[in-house]
Amino acid sequence: MKKENILKQVVLQEYGEKKHSKLTKSQLSLSPELYSEVKSMYKELGGTQEDPPLTFGPWDISTPKFIIELDEENHFNRYRYKTLNSAIYQEIKGFRLDEYMCFCKLYESSCCKHGGFWKNNSSEMLFVKSDDNGCLNGTGSSRWRQRAFYDFLRDITGVISGIPVIRLSIYQTFKCKKVQDIIESKDKAMILDLVRTTVDEWM
Repeated sequence: MKKENILKQVVLQEYGEKKHSKLTKSQLSLSPELYSEVKSMYKELGGTQEDPPLTFGPWDISTPKFIIELDEENHFNRYRYKTLNSAIYQEIKGFRLDEYMCFCKLYESSCCKHGGFWKNNSSEMLFVKSDDNGCLNGTGSSRWRQRAFYDFLRDITGVISGIPVIRLSIYQTFKCKKVQDIIESKDKAMILDLVRTTVDEWM
């Protein structure tokens, strides 16, 4: 069972489920400074289209009062580090910024460097073309760039919608245990303790 599904089962049983809308261009246009930052970040990440793409996948775990995003191995690399340098993160809450920036440097080697994890049709259309699988010396990975940009958009969506977007990293520790190990243990009480503590911290 995937880590996200294990966590989701516990969270939704405790807090309930509610689908939240994704970001639209009209919503973003109402916040000119944020829209400018989104366009700027898209270009910084090697975006090739005139307008930044705003359609990302479903939220990981969506409850009536907050959203939880579980960040696994492929979310920590040089491109996500670039997004975290945006000034918006001085205001955005929901995770420890300094910790996440460290994870991007420490765990980039754990990101998958092959197949659809490295590039796909969508990422190759929206960002600069990828180098050969695993080669980070040139243009690197279009899919890594795309994932980092969509994580950035998710955080922006939380600001605009007023729904807190809370991030959990598998590399975080809670009560001397890694979050990854806590989730994989399927210990419902421990997972719930982790979630409650995290939600209380950021709500």
